[in-house]
Amino acid sequence: MPRTMLPLLLSLLAFHAAAAAELEGAFERVSLTNQQSGESSEAANRRGLLLLAHGHYSMMTVNPDRRTLAAGQKLEDLPTDEQLAFLREWLDINAHSGRYEADGTTLTWYRDLSEDPKEVGTVSRLAYELRDDLLVIRFTLPNGDVYDWVWRRL
Repeated sequence: MPRTMLPLLLSLLAFHAAAAAELEGAFERVSLTNQQSGESSEAANRRGLLLLAHGHYSMMTVNPDRRTLAAGQKLEDLPTDEQLAFLREWLDINAHSGRYEADGTTLTWYRDLSEDPKEVGTVSRLAYELRDDLLVIRFTLPNGDVYDWVWRRL
């Protein structure tokens, strides 16, 4: 490698490290909004937690309205059809974890674990920006819909 390339490479590595460090922390989910329609999907009421630290991330969103068992009640106490409905509600999550990189405009997630086995080993490159204590992640669905996913730093 030519000597003139080394300073450039080192400054690029420092820039990526600074961008990733700027994202470190814990965030709570605020909103999910379709940018074309301005509407929030049914998933907009979900609660979520996003943790970013030391080059790794963990994200999970859940439906806060899912039912819970009463004190002392066991799943086995419910009829079979209610057990299945209860488990479906509790398994309706979005969760994945892995390594991440950030370069100031793009957040890259390398999914090492996921609630959906088809996502394990996949990579997502998502536009992002920090607005004070908000992390806004933008993504596009296969149908072309663009969403802003807003998280607040805790």
